[in-house]
Amino acid sequence: MDFSSGDVKAAIMKPAVAVGGGVAPAVLQGWREFRRSAAPARFLCFQDGGWVDVAGEAVGQLRRAFQGGRAMAEAACGGRAYLFDFLRMVRIDAVTGEEAPLGWIDDRGSCFFPAPDCGSGGRKRRRDDAPAEDEAESSSGVDERSGESSGAAAAAKRRKAGAAAPLEESDKYYQVVSKLFLSYGMAARGAAITAIRKVSGGARARVFQQQGQQLAAARGATAGTAKFAWYGASAEDVAAVVERGFARTNATRLGPRKHGDGLHLSPPQCPISSAMLAKADGNGETHIVLCRVLMGRPEVVTAGSSQCRPSSGEYDSAVDKLENPQWYVVWSKDMNARVLPEYVVSFKCPKPQPIQGSSEATSKPKKPSRVGRDMFPKLLAEIELLVPDKCDLLQQCYSSFKMGQIKKDQFIRFLRNYIGDKVLTTVARKLRGC
Repeated sequence: MDFSSGDVKAAIMKPAVAVGGGVAPAVLQGWREFRRSAAPARFLCFQDGGWVDVAGEAVGQLRRAFQGGRAMAEAACGGRAYLFDFLRMVRIDAVTGEEAPLGWIDDRGSCFFPAPDCGSGGRKRRRDDAPAEDEAESSSGVDERSGESSGAAAAAKRRKAGAAAPLEESDKYYQVVSKLFLSYGMAARGAAITAIRKVSGGARARVFQQQGQQLAAARGATAGTAKFAWYGASAEDVAAVVERGFARTNATRLGPRKHGDGLHLSPPQCPISSAMLAKADGNGETHIVLCRVLMGRPEVVTAGSSQCRPSSGEYDSAVDKLENPQWYVVWSKDMNARVLPEYVVSFKCPKPQPIQGSSEATSKPKKPSRVGRDMFPKLLAEIELLVPDKCDLLQQCYSSFKMGQIKKDQFIRFLRNYIGDKVLTTVARKLRGC
């Protein structure tokens, strides 16, 4: 997909395609969940706008059938007979044929729920789902605790706008997102926002909400609380995420600095980390996505690890460190359920330019001088002793400076904004022997 021809921008503006829709993808998803799941401890069905536990003797019957490798099982609940289809992840009423989504939580605490629109049945099923979808749509704003708007009419208006509708600069959400993006180092790099687009939630928002509920039920209330985070990748991958969902992780772009083979997202105060994983399109625009992410219970995964799933049923995701993490890592199996794209931020950063009128104007920009390369390693080493939690981002920005991607004055402005003059003054005095 070529950004320069406008294909990726067109894809961002296309109506969203539901992830996992259709019978074949539903069975495939269910088969994968069935194969990797431990014995279920709880079974849940989606009805009346929420997930409800299967109760009574049916739980033991379903558990035994599941452990025996059976893809389906019959059981009675509330005086009604049902067929439970583990592969399609649906419960079927034996009399009416009506279907309801089926999920479970296994003995290890792992959650297994169907992808959006999987196993959809008759009209009653769609009516049951509608309140959840409207609620999820209305909760996809910037405030993690409250929604951007409420009501079916507002949700329908956003869906009609397409997969990613551009916001006006006067829009309050444009202002909040732009401030978040520019306040933590991006302005110092000379970044200029060219557009901010709101991603339509749709079925993905509904699944995200359900995952939050299930993580809260399995791990406690805080585990189901969403965090904001930035996702950076190539322009083509960003467009694909908006249009269809996550198809692959961005771990390879980190090389030996990756913390496992999962989707890497940076905290809201570190947009520059994800921006460095992004790749500009043919028009010189770069695109990163502000997402909400459900981390559940994270574990620490060291840099360079090839881990691709939780080390045990005690964990749901990963971080580079528990205190002030610089990277959130969501495993592949969960990235389309526990990461919800919210806003696409498009921006441009100026390239280093030679001074007009000098002999350099007709030649390639020079790399930073040897004096600069010799000075900064000592400076950064001392800074990292005082603020070790900021060393990853410092090294990333310094690498951009060494490669000539940002100018010396831009790097110094970044240091002052990110570290603060007080720390820089302390380090400078130490290096001068004062």
